[in-house]
Amino acid sequence: MAGENILIIDDDEDIITFLKIYLENEQFNIFTASNNQDALSIVNNHHIDLILLDVLLPNIDGFEICLNLRKITTSPIIFLSCKNEELDKVVGLSVGGDDYITKPFLPGELMARIKSNIRRSRDYSIKNEAHYMISLQNITINLLTKKVSINGQLVNLLPKEFSILILFVKNPERIFSKEEIFELIWKDQILETDINTIMVHISNLRKKIKTPNHDFPQIITIKGMGYKLILEET
Repeated sequence: MAGENILIIDDDEDIITFLKIYLENEQFNIFTASNNQDALSIVNNHHIDLILLDVLLPNIDGFEICLNLRKITTSPIIFLSCKNEELDKVVGLSVGGDDYITKPFLPGELMARIKSNIRRSRDYSIKNEAHYMISLQNITINLLTKKVSINGQLVNLLPKEFSILILFVKNPERIFSKEEIFELIWKDQILETDINTIMVHISNLRKKIKTPNHDFPQIITIKGMGYKLILEET
């Protein structure tokens, strides 16, 4: 077990430095965040295999961050806390945590918990993978791991690109206006610029799923109406 991505969410620089050095020596790739916004951004833009989450954080506690993370990821979450009360452990597990370690902890114990949770998550994913697969011609999508392959080759999609692709693959040949895509994908979120941001996401998605042979399916523009995924040349 090596090369997995671990996110550390903590505001204590000494703890972060210790964990980062220790885990990198164990061949893990480390991401760090000290607040809710940064943590959500990292999870949205990277595949994270496990999260180490401190309970006591400024402005927002780890329990609330866990609730927010559970809206976008199923990766194991291990709480790290100096609080040893049973109630805190119960709350941590009830809001979506997978494990709870009390500070101070032995590095060996932490490593054992990390490996156990990653292994358990991986075994669950393998067992349930078939139920989370979508295939359409040359496109294969794993909804659990959010991995997409085109003709067997993995492509790296951003979260919104992934969601747009799922929308098209589940509704081939259906025309979606920019407004519909905005409502279905962005939902209650506010675009930083305007609805034309969707054009950029569609353009980038097209490039990423395009093959040298211009295989189908393809996302095309229907002038004055929107976009649709076509399965063959029309």
